[in-house]
Amino acid sequence: MPLVSAILPTYNRAEYVAGAIDTVLAQTHDDIEVVVVDDGSTDDTEERLAAYADDGRVRVRYNEENRGISASMNRAAALADGEFVCVLNDDDRWHEEKVERQLAAFERAGEEVGIVYTGGVVKQGDRVVRVYRPERRGDIYPDVIARFGLHPHSSHMLRAECFGLGGFDPDFPRGVDWDHCIRLARDYEFEYVDERLVERIFHTDNISQELTHGVEVNGMIWEKYHDEIERYPDIERRLREKQCRAHARVALERGQRRRAFAYARRAMGYERSAESAFIMLFALLGQRTLAIARRARDAAMNWRASLVE
Repeated sequence: MPLVSAILPTYNRAEYVAGAIDTVLAQTHDDIEVVVVDDGSTDDTEERLAAYADDGRVRVRYNEENRGISASMNRAAALADGEFVCVLNDDDRWHEEKVERQLAAFERAGEEVGIVYTGGVVKQGDRVVRVYRPERRGDIYPDVIARFGLHPHSSHMLRAECFGLGGFDPDFPRGVDWDHCIRLARDYEFEYVDERLVERIFHTDNISQELTHGVEVNGMIWEKYHDEIERYPDIERRLREKQCRAHARVALERGQRRRAFAYARRAMGYERSAESAFIMLFALLGQRTLAIARRARDAAMNWRASLVE
């Protein structure tokens, strides 16, 4: 059986990190290790990690200062001995058969497949608030430049050789998953296991939940891959639409109705979408209508979650 390495960066998540480690050690695939890099935590993380000092499957390294998620993942990947490498965030959890199912998918796939990912859910307490359904496989370049669509990142299993193309970009404080997959997609195909094998824990400091997350990540992708984007007019159009829609969403949340309307209208000029149309409508009708719509959205999410459960 091949050795599988889980790389686990953590920073000030003492209440979560042990659960992440345990979810790896509980896998039905036995030949597994966890490489944890503590990125200069100032809470009780070191104390929680000390509990695994006698477990040969767990290796822990400490950054003397906070270096960011990309640098921490790169350090963990460099230490990993596995033939396959899995990404795991400290606040995510795996189904016990995740690794086994992904290895089986690799066995069925050809050598051109470098990444196998799975579906997953986001949970707030005991309630499912979002479902990730995998849908993209094969050669996804250059489409992946315009749309990531490979969530959750903690579901990704890579051939270790993929890191020969480079690791995670330290210049990306967020959106490292999207950036990394763009580079991998140039040389490898993607495959998925159509099961919900990863659980994300929703909490207030999830970096991807920040209001301006979409605007900032889209901007970084645009800047880094500008030359490639220009070679594909359809990709450029879709990215411009996505960026305008992200700006419109932020402006609407901040009560900047004219700005939200203007950005949504620009987005519609690149590509029509229901979200941009609704933003224009709410920008015209005001915050009260938006509040009603949010309550209706939350009710619909609760209803869908009850069906999933």
